[in-house]
Amino acid sequence: MVNHTHKEILQQIDHAQHVVLVSHRGPDGDTVGSALALQQYIDALGKKVTCYCVNETPPHLGFLLNSEKIGPHNTVWNDDTVDLVIVLDSGDLVHAGVAEYIPNGPDRKWPVICIDHHITNKQYGDFNLINSEASSTCEIVYGLLEDTNAINKDIATCLLTGLITDTGSFSNLATTASSVHTASKLLSLGANLQQIAKHALNYRPYTTLKLWGRALERLHEDEKTGMIVTVITLDDITECNADSEAVSGISNFLNDLEQAAEKAIMVLAQTTPGVIKASLRTTNPLIDVSEFAKLNGGGGHKKAAGFTINGTLEHTNNGYEIINKRD
Repeated sequence: MVNHTHKEILQQIDHAQHVVLVSHRGPDGDTVGSALALQQYIDALGKKVTCYCVNETPPHLGFLLNSEKIGPHNTVWNDDTVDLVIVLDSGDLVHAGVAEYIPNGPDRKWPVICIDHHITNKQYGDFNLINSEASSTCEIVYGLLEDTNAINKDIATCLLTGLITDTGSFSNLATTASSVHTASKLLSLGANLQQIAKHALNYRPYTTLKLWGRALERLHEDEKTGMIVTVITLDDITECNADSEAVSGISNFLNDLEQAAEKAIMVLAQTTPGVIKASLRTTNPLIDVSEFAKLNGGGGHKKAAGFTINGTLEHTNNGYEIINKRD
């Protein structure tokens, strides 16, 4: 499939009457920021827009304008007025949480636009705007809206949130000259860096730290791969009263370890019964963790990827092991 131009994407939005913006499950700053930026743009055009996600916006992103509009609005998929769907920051429809509503192939009820920066993106859109060299989906959306004169301070704050969170505050390998230049432009347009730093970067409730304490206690080097590995169980999450952000945040925190520059970090988290999510991180320029993720049915970026497997994390005499109850 071809990568479509900004003009083609904007034309699809201009011709639509009711747009559904899809943020991926376990929403982060990039998928939320890009969705809310487009929500404000489309709303200003006088069109109806629904922000869909299987999960609510996490508390640390609640400072973004209209963040409360994102959520599991499942009835929208039966709304006859919907005539365009835009999926943001998701390499496939399963991760986006909409595979049951949007089939691959000719049976789709609506045209689908995919805007993403994951190198493993499957180009599932009828219209695709994908740039794996971009730091974030928010950087791509900035390019899309740059010539529309629509970017105000609220849209700029949304876009800078995604750019900063995906680059680890300009500290990881997603940071490029382009991302820094885009950030500079967003600041000149009024983006509130102080709010972003306070809420999106420094939000650490004590429940998060309790959960991270358990993960840090279990850190060990895997003898076969040399990766630094830890686990988070379903009981850990329940007992610490932790949210999805606490679970996902530990991977980024561990990415600062010296060993992440040598090989890689892997966090195995039991977030629901029978399902384990693996998060992979590395800062080694010679390692592509997305290739490891793809071997297990997942995907992502070269330096940050993940996959999901069936099973249960159980403590044994040999440490934590993945037990598949069906075996």
